[in-house]
Amino acid sequence: MQQTLKKLWELFNKKEKKQILILFIAVLTMALAQIIGIASIMPFMDLVMSPDMIEESRALQSIYNFLGFQSITAFTIFIGTVMFSLILLSNAISTFASWYKLKFVWENNHRLSRRLLKKYMSKPYSYFLMHNTADLGKNVLHEVYALTINYLIQLIDLITYSIVALAIIILLFLTDLLITSAAIIILGSSYILIYLATKNKMKTAGEKRLEANMNRYKTAYEAFNGIKEIKVNSRENEFLNRYTHYSAKNAKLQAWNQIIRQMPRYVMEALAFGSVVLLVLYFVIRGEDSTQLISKVSLFAFAGYRLLPALQSIFNSASSMVFNTAILDRIHEDIFEAGKFAAQKWPDSLPEPMEFRESLKLKNITFSYHEQGEKILKNINIEIRKDSQIGLAGETGSGKSTLVNIILGLLESDQGKIIVDGRELNRDNIRNWQRNIGYVPQDIYLCDNTIVKNIAFGVPEAEIDFKAVKRAAQIANIADFIENELEKGYQSIVGERGIRISGGQKQRLGLARALYHDPEILILDEATSSLDEATQKAVMEAIDKIAEVKTMIIIAHRLSTVQNCDKIYLIEKGQIIDSGNYAELANNSQKFRKLADINSQL
Repeated sequence: MQQTLKKLWELFNKKEKKQILILFIAVLTMALAQIIGIASIMPFMDLVMSPDMIEESRALQSIYNFLGFQSITAFTIFIGTVMFSLILLSNAISTFASWYKLKFVWENNHRLSRRLLKKYMSKPYSYFLMHNTADLGKNVLHEVYALTINYLIQLIDLITYSIVALAIIILLFLTDLLITSAAIIILGSSYILIYLATKNKMKTAGEKRLEANMNRYKTAYEAFNGIKEIKVNSRENEFLNRYTHYSAKNAKLQAWNQIIRQMPRYVMEALAFGSVVLLVLYFVIRGEDSTQLISKVSLFAFAGYRLLPALQSIFNSASSMVFNTAILDRIHEDIFEAGKFAAQKWPDSLPEPMEFRESLKLKNITFSYHEQGEKILKNINIEIRKDSQIGLAGETGSGKSTLVNIILGLLESDQGKIIVDGRELNRDNIRNWQRNIGYVPQDIYLCDNTIVKNIAFGVPEAEIDFKAVKRAAQIANIADFIENELEKGYQSIVGERGIRISGGQKQRLGLARALYHDPEILILDEATSSLDEATQKAVMEAIDKIAEVKTMIIIAHRLSTVQNCDKIYLIEKGQIIDSGNYAELANNSQKFRKLADINSQL
């Protein structure tokens, strides 16, 4: 438990820790107010049952004379009003403490979810190759909320009601040691035994729930993203059944947790109300007079009214914290993860582009996705002169895209260097290098927004340069489609992942996005693979025009796209096995001819 609480404490910054201290003071004040309210019951009941006690009590007599009362009845009404005011004040303080608690908790929920999202976005690209994005989204949007509701709030409630219960118990001890001891032994031991009996099972159930919820989100995410193929292949039932399995498991574990948390309440309530009858009989047997009997029973009954919910809340909170420990462990691990997946700070503002005047050199680049895994790239050496056009050719799985990801600065090589105009790329300047690059992936991501916001992707709306948007669209050969065929032109919504436009149009929007910032280097990762021949020809003509003033790196699916390249590198199993221009490779490399299917064209 101590280690778990330490993890929770580490999630807070200095300001939040100060807020916790203020909250703790508010809780202490609330407990004090409640105990004063309870303590005022017994003297008031004594006064009601025996008005003559005013003459016997020096304190009451002093108050009576100081305030100038002439009637015992009026004085009794006054004392009752004061007692009622104390109870109202106690509830007002409790209301404030509850308001402050909820305010703190929900503001923390916002800050923690933002902090977790920032940590995820700060992690290297390789992290996302190893983790399911549906699970990461679930952690940000759902598990942080669950941590807030089912752990943080429960911890604060645990502290709050523990203080309240302790204060009430101390008061009752001062009233009657024997009865209070018996009540605490019966009620306290019952809760403790149930908690100890279910603790380990609840922790295991919480871990299983976290896994079931992950698979639930993952299945729903896959179902929506693969809806086209699912419908074509009539596989709706498979995904529904898979979701049902994980959702039912999650629901079953949640219900079991709630049952365990609420189970003692009903037994304890019956036991408490039965105890009131036994308490009366006990006082009768002891020969207590009616005045003492009524005042003490009233005190214990009112104290029980406050104490039972406090004990139940303590048990409920402790059980909830055990059940949700797995969430805290996961979020803490993701935020404070070290090693190769440690978060990397990004700049507060866009960095200046790195100067690129001469060449980009890759020296002895070696890479593998796992430390002891197979080498995806082996001793790669390439020089790319500024304003040259370079092609990367090879079969699927040869390492072309991995090599491009290293050039993009998304992956770090295990060995070797990348040198730009004599400067080695590292974590300190990689962002400056990336500012030179326009990248068109094979699979274009389009958000459910307007065309203009997809071309100027990630640019604040007020900063979008519409002239640059139109220029990029014209170069990408999609301006006519946007301006003449879409009713709302550049303000047209493309749908989630571009579902409302064709595959070729998606590719051209991706190309326009890469060109929006007018980059020094344009990297095309099989970016024209889904275009028809006529569209590809038009796009490549546009690309060839800008290639005269830009450096181009093209991964070829159709080798016709690299015919005009100054140099083509042929890659096989992570190694460069040949290089030259298209004509040289066609004449001298059998493997290149096979890849280009040149023999079949002759």
